[in-house]
Amino acid sequence: MTAIPAQRTSTFSYWQLISFGILTTPLAMSGLVLVMFLPTFYAVEMGLGLGAVGAIFAFGRIFDVVTDPLIGNLSDETRSRWGPRRPWMVIGVPLYCLAVWMLLSPPEGAGLVYLAAVSAAFFLFYTVVDVPYSSVGLEVSPDVHERSYLAGSKAAFQVAGAIFAASIPAIFALQVPAALTLTSEWIVGLSLLGLAAFLAFVPSKNRPVTAPRLGLVAAARLAFSQTQFRYLVGCFFIVQSANALTAGLTVLYITHVIRAPELTGPLIGLLFLSTAVFLPLWVFLSKKHSKKRSWMTAIATCSIALAGATFLGEGDVVPVALVCVLVGASFGADAIMPTSMLADIVDAGETAGTNRLAGTCLAIKNALSKLTFIIPMGVAFPLLDLAGFAETGGNTGMQLVALTGFFAVLPILLRLLSLVVIARAPLHTEKLRA
Repeated sequence: MTAIPAQRTSTFSYWQLISFGILTTPLAMSGLVLVMFLPTFYAVEMGLGLGAVGAIFAFGRIFDVVTDPLIGNLSDETRSRWGPRRPWMVIGVPLYCLAVWMLLSPPEGAGLVYLAAVSAAFFLFYTVVDVPYSSVGLEVSPDVHERSYLAGSKAAFQVAGAIFAASIPAIFALQVPAALTLTSEWIVGLSLLGLAAFLAFVPSKNRPVTAPRLGLVAAARLAFSQTQFRYLVGCFFIVQSANALTAGLTVLYITHVIRAPELTGPLIGLLFLSTAVFLPLWVFLSKKHSKKRSWMTAIATCSIALAGATFLGEGDVVPVALVCVLVGASFGADAIMPTSMLADIVDAGETAGTNRLAGTCLAIKNALSKLTFIIPMGVAFPLLDLAGFAETGGNTGMQLVALTGFFAVLPILLRLLSLVVIARAPLHTEKLRA
């Protein structure tokens, strides 16, 4: 592969960037509700029990890891007059809306069989929409920096969707069951609006493919044959593992180390808000220097912020707010830069007639990201329990040190490892071209 400067032309207007990103909002809303509200709702309000409900949702995550690459590969190999992605989205959005409605507004007396069937449908149709849709962002623009704008548009609408979904009970003064029904109505409406805007205003790219069709295994093997792709997903997995630990333990850290449980919501909201506010900074740095350096800067910034968190204690509200701002800001770079770099790698590997790989590559990246969120539940929580940490309070100094270790110290070590790997990796993707 020869490295030469990419000379491309921007194709998207601001309106088209908005039309591309808006469909992310309902997807983010359903993802937030799935984590924050649904387990407790089905376990307590519907009386199905924490263990059974937790097992069903955990299986759904594992199911996701399998279906993501499968749908990605099928999307890549779809050959139609409307391109490879749009047919999946047109079919997937209505079915996703139906699954959301049934999951968030269950009939009275719905049991475990209903939850298992409807949640499986939700996970499947979420993937049917999300993977082909997100793959468009990897292949539709010929401009290396515009790919960052596309990733940034999705990230901004994702944050907006998460904040809105979390705020609906407070905004409309509703109890959880009524709030879930209203949320499902918003998700359905925004999904249909987002699909219409996408079909009407987002440019279509339908590169002719004459190569024989590839199955999932062959496509994944071809993707991993690219050195840049291996380095990128490896670095991404390390960083996301660190993010999963910090995100998964934020509530416990604020509650037991800072001892300000009443500020948990505002501080997490501040984290989300800073993610959106700092998105333009990472794009600016990527244009001025490179995407690789922009991402490394964010990783280092988060590491410094978490290092500061190890010195905080009861009542340190202002310092922990600053930590949330810096950590949230770095999360934005972790969302934009790897996706934009992946678009460069996909573009560099495409030539006339060759198989598409955007869906497969993106789905592999998504699957790795979802696997990392098992780390808090499978590693941190059991070890904290073994150390005698109690969620109800009354923890000793050593138990709080253990919590801080998983919240900050281990993520710092993972991020430092990622910096070493990224620094050595051939990831100046702006210069890639086959």
